[in-house]
Amino acid sequence: MPRRPRGEQIVPGLPHHVVLRGNNRRKLFSYEPERTLFVAMLSDAITLTGCKVHAVSLLLNHVHILITPPTGDALSSCVHHFAHRYARKRNRARNGSGKLFEERFLAKPIGDDAYLATATAYVDLNPERAFVSARARAWSTLGWHCGQPESTRIPRSLWTPSPWYLGLGACDASRGAAYLSWIAECRERDAVQQDARPADSRRLDRPDGSSAR
Repeated sequence: MPRRPRGEQIVPGLPHHVVLRGNNRRKLFSYEPERTLFVAMLSDAITLTGCKVHAVSLLLNHVHILITPPTGDALSSCVHHFAHRYARKRNRARNGSGKLFEERFLAKPIGDDAYLATATAYVDLNPERAFVSARARAWSTLGWHCGQPESTRIPRSLWTPSPWYLGLGACDASRGAAYLSWIAECRERDAVQQDARPADSRRLDRPDGSSAR
């Protein structure tokens, strides 16, 4: 099961960008009910550990989560709780065996609002950038952040707005409008960056400026 990332410090009270990948790019989700099950298990895990989820997106073979742990051990406990349960359930349903997730998960602490703003948009737009179907794109918090709850399959009970997001406006409508403007800016920036690169070297930029496949 995924363990605490080696050499990376978990900072209690700070948001972290967590990435879990399928082992050897193994598929994590094949059907809608599997995503529903994963979200339910994640909800159980944050209730148990006191972690708060600020953004999430479920891709075919990996998951992005922005999450704030209350203690140094809470994040690892949270990830272990939902990942272990989900892997066991999926393997049992498919009569499978072996590791579903990579042994260690990625976790990057986010220490300022600029980084958090970029990371939030990165997580929300990841399904869109991966060119998945509109139905699959609904498995992110983009709809909550944009004030369009009808467009997301992520339950409201899972999502805790970050302090940065709450600072975008005095009410849900103003925050949604401000976030839509931010998302439009991020999309425009992505388009410029992609067009400026050779076709065979284009990669999605991560929030820290490195490139992702």
